[in-house]
Amino acid sequence: MPTDLPETNANPAASKGTLTGWHILTIFIVGFGIVFTVNGIFIYKAISTNSGEIQHAYMEGLKFNETLETREKQKNLGWDMTLSMTRGAGGDALFTAQMLDKNGQPVNGLNMNGILYRNTENKDDHKLVFKEIKTGLYEAVVPKLGPGKWLFEAKATKAGEPDFTTETSLSIR
Repeated sequence: MPTDLPETNANPAASKGTLTGWHILTIFIVGFGIVFTVNGIFIYKAISTNSGEIQHAYMEGLKFNETLETREKQKNLGWDMTLSMTRGAGGDALFTAQMLDKNGQPVNGLNMNGILYRNTENKDDHKLVFKEIKTGLYEAVVPKLGPGKWLFEAKATKAGEPDFTTETSLSIR
């Protein structure tokens, strides 16, 4: 005897595999929650680390004529710096700067300071204070200098003379 009654789901386990509107909503919310969390982490990291930009770049650009004038004075001064570095035990680095005038004679009595830094972050910056150890020869020690690419900037001043500035990049192993 055939009956026209609808079949009932005799297997309740079959309904566990179907997606309902609540399942889709939950997947949607969890998915976007993950995206927002990751974006939040990236934003925090971007804001909390050094951008590598020079402070007040616009103002530095406005002072370009002064920079050119300073470079011309330094060129007329004719000083030259030869920089060398030796490694000590424990990772210390000894920077030696020899300063010569345009006649090749040592320049004594300079007040020389510098900085050793990386473009990407400022937590490893090292300030250098050079001491004159003999006429025209200046030294600065950096404790535990790590390997990598570094930028070096130095400024030497002497009463009655234009300032001498130099910069270079170093690759330290």
